[in-house]
Amino acid sequence: MDQSPIQIQKWLDRYKNQVLKITKVEKGDLDEASIKLRQADLIEHEDTDDYLSPQALLLMGEGTIMTDAGRIPLPQQTYEIALTGHWTSHFDEHSLQLHTERGTYTIEPESMP
Repeated sequence: MDQSPIQIQKWLDRYKNQVLKITKVEKGDLDEASIKLRQADLIEHEDTDDYLSPQALLLMGEGTIMTDAGRIPLPQQTYEIALTGHWTSHFDEHSLQLHTERGTYTIEPESMP
């Protein structure tokens, strides 16, 4: 079932100041990041050149991304999920999933309560 942006925001607000694990699967490639969530915003981009996605979910806070060279800090302490075209979402008490044209994102607390 798709969740409204307000429901997604409320889910994320429950995990402020906690570490969230973000797993992205895109074309068979798996990426992992973690972030101590300070703030989350669903934003609208006004981009006349079609460079940016129409919407994006910004997760802000200190975090890292796993690379071939090991963990590196998040650029500008922000993790952005581009919400292009048609996207869907689902959450329960343990995880939030976003399915976009580019891939599937799963966001969950790093340590379950």
